[in-house]
Amino acid sequence: MGLWDWIFEALTGQTASDDRAQARAVPEPPRSHATATAVATPDEPDTPAPDEEEQPAEGWWRVEGEGLTELARIERPEDAQGAQRLENLLVQQFDGHDLTMPPLPQVPERVLQRLRDRNCSFARVAEDIAEDQVVAASVLRAVNSPLYRGVNEITSLQTAVARLGVNALRTLMMHQALKAATFLKKSGDKELAESVWRRSLACAHIMNGLARFTRVDAEDAWLIGLMHDVGNVIVLRVIQGHQALTGHWIAPDMFEYLCHESHQEFGELVAASWNLPPRIKELVSNHHTYPEPDDPLRTERLMLHLTDMIAARLGYAPPAPYDLLASRPVQDLGLAWRNTFIPFLEDLPIQIKEAMIYF
Repeated sequence: MGLWDWIFEALTGQTASDDRAQARAVPEPPRSHATATAVATPDEPDTPAPDEEEQPAEGWWRVEGEGLTELARIERPEDAQGAQRLENLLVQQFDGHDLTMPPLPQVPERVLQRLRDRNCSFARVAEDIAEDQVVAASVLRAVNSPLYRGVNEITSLQTAVARLGVNALRTLMMHQALKAATFLKKSGDKELAESVWRRSLACAHIMNGLARFTRVDAEDAWLIGLMHDVGNVIVLRVIQGHQALTGHWIAPDMFEYLCHESHQEFGELVAASWNLPPRIKELVSNHHTYPEPDDPLRTERLMLHLTDMIAARLGYAPPAPYDLLASRPVQDLGLAWRNTFIPFLEDLPIQIKEAMIYF
């Protein structure tokens, strides 16, 4: 039951109706973004499906026996009374107008506004970034990461800004905004905040890697992956407030359940408050439903389904026995027998861990 269902039921007493995407890690030529329904663009000649014995015998993406091929729901924890109480708390925050959106930090907001002008001065952007030591350090770490770095280490903000370009800078400002919002409360359960942040960063890297197999721009994919679960930040803030008030810590499985049930609705509010692009707003507010063939954002939604499955298999989300190669999004994206897909999966865990160092 999603948050809208909770609100409907709480207000009416009735049960609601059930109606209701240039990857830089391995540099490739830039690709333009496409919102067409075409899913994949080959990065190697089509090959026939290999025989079973030719496939790797082991891999973290494999499961013993029959695995799941679609995203699974997170079931309500056994403490039904506690779950209901916290669900009601989230509904009250939403319906009672007590909910305040996490603000965009001052420097990222100013830089984002400046970047809206395609003729903006990178020198002025660098000056803005230099005003916040945390943001400046984040930009320098990012430009020297495997995702963006060149031959020589960059220590100048102006050089870093020129190297990154407008799109990457926008992504990094949103990255900094999300990180600030996630760790806004100094009190509360820091482990929950860390898990929310690590998942966002892992999903950003997974989406960025998957972009090489599609027509979705890699920078767009990074941002979509980073922001698609932004509603978790609101759930985190509400739960941390509850913890501070009552002294009762929330079990991780309860937190995951509450996030699963409500983060799309809360995410829609954050996306509107932060003035995210319409395409990203749409994905933030609805990415659990499997996309129809005529969905203009079908590719991005398929990528997000696969990203969430991969995150679960790698321990960045609640574990589930997904059989990735047999999964529906892998089949619909045409990835199962792409020559570079399994090498991508093989390299992914260490690449994500490396990204955690720089971002």
